[in-house]
Amino acid sequence: MVVTKDFVFIHMPKTGGTFVTEMLRKAYLGYRYEVDESDITVKDKCLHLRHRLLRKLSLSPWVLHTNKHGPCNDIPPKYKWLPILGCIRNPFEWYVSFYEYQWWKKHPEEWPGLLENPHFPDLSFREFLQLEDSHWLNLFNPNLTVYPTIGRFTTLFVIFYFQRPNDVLQSIANLESKERITREMYPVTFLHTETLNRDLSKYLSRFVSNTRRVGLVELEKPILPAGANKRKRHWRDYYDADLMAEIRERDRLIFSLFPAYDTER
Repeated sequence: MVVTKDFVFIHMPKTGGTFVTEMLRKAYLGYRYEVDESDITVKDKCLHLRHRLLRKLSLSPWVLHTNKHGPCNDIPPKYKWLPILGCIRNPFEWYVSFYEYQWWKKHPEEWPGLLENPHFPDLSFREFLQLEDSHWLNLFNPNLTVYPTIGRFTTLFVIFYFQRPNDVLQSIANLESKERITREMYPVTFLHTETLNRDLSKYLSRFVSNTRRVGLVELEKPILPAGANKRKRHWRDYYDADLMAEIRERDRLIFSLFPAYDTER
């Protein structure tokens, strides 16, 4: 997560958080670190040292960057009053992004059932989804029995943005309406990964007086996590009708909150 003087940004994996983090650094501090550190200029290093000094004096607008993938429940108590910013992504595309990032292939020991799969490391997308929605639902909370008919995207969304995630994950069928769902959530403003530049620029304009820096956010190219490559195929190419129907059912909570994603029929 990133704590600024104006809000807290929660970085749920594979939703555009690397881009947002670097754009916040640029908007608030005037520089950003490239994934390739050889691109860091002397000016960037000087600004970074200036920022470290201001932080020691409690004068920096960028307060804290800690617990990279920390959920809302991990926001330090003294910053709980700040507005919360998050990102949301089309669930169909999220699963493809996770599959193609291949962290699971590089670190199979972290993913239950993976090494035992006879097709590892050459899992098909369908096989990957089967593991996602069976063995990996409770990776963040191994001692919890997660409601078995929900998808992993929904599981992570609940962990990151709900006030009582453990209770909800065991009884999510009781959340019949959008109103009940939102009552369980923290009040979060969501940026959409598909329109991330525009959404972030608009949000920052409420807080950052340097209009040039905010404007540049709209012009920035995507920033991928270290080790990631730009995907060549569209996410639709990974699905057939049955797989799409399964995701639509398992992640029904997400589609009820963000119905614009439920247009692919």
